Amino acid sequence: MIGFFGGSFDPVHFGHLKNAVSLKNTLDLSDLFLMPCAAPVHKNKLNFSNDQRLEMLQLATQEFNELFIDLREINRDSASYTIESLIDIKHEYPDTPICLIIGMDSFINLPTWKNYQDFHQYVHLIVIARPNYQAPSTSYSFTLTQSVAELHDQTSGLLYFSNTELLDISSSDIQGKINTQQSLSGLLPESIIHYLQHL
Repeated sequence: MIGFFGGSFDPVHFGHLKNAVSLKNTLDLSDLFLMPCAAPVHKNKLNFSNDQRLEMLQLATQEFNELFIDLREINRDSASYTIESLIDIKHEYPDTPICLIIGMDSFINLPTWKNYQDFHQYVHLIVIARPNYQAPSTSYSFTLTQSVAELHDQTSGLLYFSNTELLDISSSDIQGKINTQQSLSGLLPESIIHYLQHL
């Protein structure tokens, strides 16, 4: 089973990285890819360029070497629609269970995503808890499961809520600290802090 953790990673931080590793272990994923988007449809302008975000991800995966980077969306260099990536991924791994990992904040807003009602045809959906976010009562087109074994047995269509609570770190908080020259220690790898200090 393979996982894809999408996001703007603007910048990537421990909230992404430590939870990704935890999920990789919990779900017994053979590979877990961080999939940076090019132009996120649901967010305002990014703080960092595609090249800068990618360079920071590369620094992060040197430290967290059990994680990989998937370039399909950032290379598309247009509005990032997840459905297009899911179709691509399914073509590459037709017989492999695929997990799309998103935060609870994204799950709540799933009906605003293009063709979200078709996602279950391509992937399982793994939702990470977020502080101050409650799950909606709907599972959209997915079938709810609490079994990791079931995720491995089916190629797509299941919804799994992870008990791993995302560390309460946000990229916007980090940007605020950068703007006011506050310490970033403990929020992201030292290699990325050094990178940001030399931009």
